[in-house]
Amino acid sequence: MKKKLEITLPEHLIKRLQELPETGMGYQVVDFELKNGTILKSVTVLNSSIALLDKDMDVSEIVKVELSKSD
Repeated sequence: MKKKLEITLPEHLIKRLQELPETGMGYQVVDFELKNGTILKSVTVLNSSIALLDKDMDVSEIVKVELSKSD
């Protein structure tokens, strides 16, 4: 299994995530909407502050975060 990159989120996203319920103990599964309209689905975030991603990205591109909808 490929190791995920741990990306620290900016303070405004951390505050938003702290307002949302946890998916499980100490983590959330969220969708990020980027400035270009791309949606990154089912991103695991630890402690409302560290996103586990497949590749590096500029977190300033994130404009919206919501809990992932379970299908």
